[in-house]
Amino acid sequence: MAEKKQIKERIQATNKTYQITSAMNMVSTSKLRRSEKNLKTFRPISDEIIKIMSSLLASSEELSHKALMESKGKPCYIIIASDRGLIGSYNNALFKFFDEYIKSHHSSNDEFMVATIGFKAFMYAKKRKFNLINKESTNIRDDILFTDFEEVSQNVLSMYMGGEIGKTTVFYTTYVNTLKNTITRDHLLPIHIRERDKENIYKTDFSYEPGKEKVLDSMVNMYINYSLYRILLEAKTSEHAARMNAMKNAKDNAKEIEERLTLLYNHARQNQITTELIDIINGSNAVE
Repeated sequence: MAEKKQIKERIQATNKTYQITSAMNMVSTSKLRRSEKNLKTFRPISDEIIKIMSSLLASSEELSHKALMESKGKPCYIIIASDRGLIGSYNNALFKFFDEYIKSHHSSNDEFMVATIGFKAFMYAKKRKFNLINKESTNIRDDILFTDFEEVSQNVLSMYMGGEIGKTTVFYTTYVNTLKNTITRDHLLPIHIRERDKENIYKTDFSYEPGKEKVLDSMVNMYINYSLYRILLEAKTSEHAARMNAMKNAKDNAKEIEERLTLLYNHARQNQITTELIDIINGSNAVE
């Protein structure tokens, strides 16, 4: 009797887990669709920024900016992870990739600087005792705003231009599809205008006001912000996909466990009935 009661309690607890994970799966699916739409919409805008900068730089060979030149400072790595858990191996895969990169390129933590976006990335960096640029966690909401990461992007840009940090690379998870994400190492600073971008420029001769230097300075800030925004959209879309899959797996596992426990409960109930029937028959035979 006690065993049957315990099984029933486990069935109820598993059913609650199933309901929770099912709801979280539905929420993540909805967020993924919205994030995927935002990502597809923004990708052409990011490409257009590159095209405008390429056209501006092509208009004058003497035009330059500190963000376009090499800096002698320590390498800087920006790690983008999630704020919350229940996401499978999403964060662990990224941190493992970064650990392997650091081991193969550096002998100590003093050789580089780290900036983090996302609570999990911040706690990971603190645990590893990396030299952090941001002293507090930079959290990113589902509907990403520039104000969410503006402080990090401005700090990184100003430190690079001031020579405090050097080559800056972003580590994040790129969205491929709902079942596949890839860990990506993307170059941010110095800004490299690739050869294909130089060929893909506007042929029109524009007049720049209030001047090419000031326009370029504004474009550099815009380029850094828009590049990080696109990367964050990629990472957030990947996060929603990973959480959706994790919750689907948890939901399916909970359903499978509930079915097994129900079968076990029915067997225990059947055994109890059989035992009671045997007791009744034995009692009846004893009376006769």
